[in-house]
Amino acid sequence: MTDLIDSPSSIDDWFERPVVTRMPPRPATHEIPLLAATVRYPLGRVPDVQDAPVRATAAPPPPQTWIRSRVTAGLLGVFLGGLGLHRMYLGYWKRGLAMLAIFVVGGFMTFGLAAIIVCAVGFLEGLIYLSVRRGRFSRDARGRPLRG
Repeated sequence: MTDLIDSPSSIDDWFERPVVTRMPPRPATHEIPLLAATVRYPLGRVPDVQDAPVRATAAPPPPQTWIRSRVTAGLLGVFLGGLGLHRMYLGYWKRGLAMLAIFVVGGFMTFGLAAIIVCAVGFLEGLIYLSVRRGRFSRDARGRPLRG
């Protein structure tokens, strides 16, 4: 750095990073043997998962579903019908939440009149679930028949 050309002339030159125009030499690496040279494969064709023998048995069983009970839905309707729990139990989430909202908000705004009406509707639906084995009240939200 004795030349004037190589000496930094301003403060920006002091903090400037040098530009590398060629890659630095790599250190000598030891030769790593290939995996194919160290592993002994069996002679012939290697079986694959797709080559597994296909069993000629019956179709696999369908996934287990939770079959809902008619008695449970009926008892929830009789005792907690105003809260809409029997509807939520059967998968009718919107109807159950609507009954719950009417019970809470409507009951508060109408001094309990809406809550009494929703409780009466839930009680009657619970009795229908307990007594009817056919029709609309014998299936859940997905159309599966209720057990019991």
